[in-house]
Amino acid sequence: MSTPQHRSSALHALGLDAAWLAARIEESPVLLDLTDGMPRFERAVPRSGPEQFAVILFDPADGTRLIVEVQAGDADTDQLARALDLWTTERNRLPVAHRVVLAAEHVPDDVARAAALASASAPVELLELLAERTGKIVTVHGEPLPLPGADGPVAPAS
Repeated sequence: MSTPQHRSSALHALGLDAAWLAARIEESPVLLDLTDGMPRFERAVPRSGPEQFAVILFDPADGTRLIVEVQAGDADTDQLARALDLWTTERNRLPVAHRVVLAAEHVPDDVARAAALASASAPVELLELLAERTGKIVTVHGEPLPLPGADGPVAPAS
């Protein structure tokens, strides 16, 4: 049995951290590329880990709230559990349509499979965050990933 390889964080390699990313999302949630419109930032939800946070966005085009659980580096199943817990809390607090988005710099296959299983009871989406530096400018954008089973299975971990 092999252990999963953890990729180094591109944010850290660029001298940035989750606090920097949280500020960019608050300034311009459209960078996550989660909707066709212009989502609005509602609030941030602090987490205990230094490289973790959640944001709640609102898509005025369809009235959906987005629970976006963000983690620098690799996603993990604890991140998925936090996202689903926040989704449950927010749906009870404000009974409108909500979507769950798991965002990280890398989503390992086991986390993608867990998200696919969770999607049977919650609208779960996956998003890989890509950070690049061009000169003095750093850009970040979200790249949606298909859930395993949606566009074919993710290969089993070896």
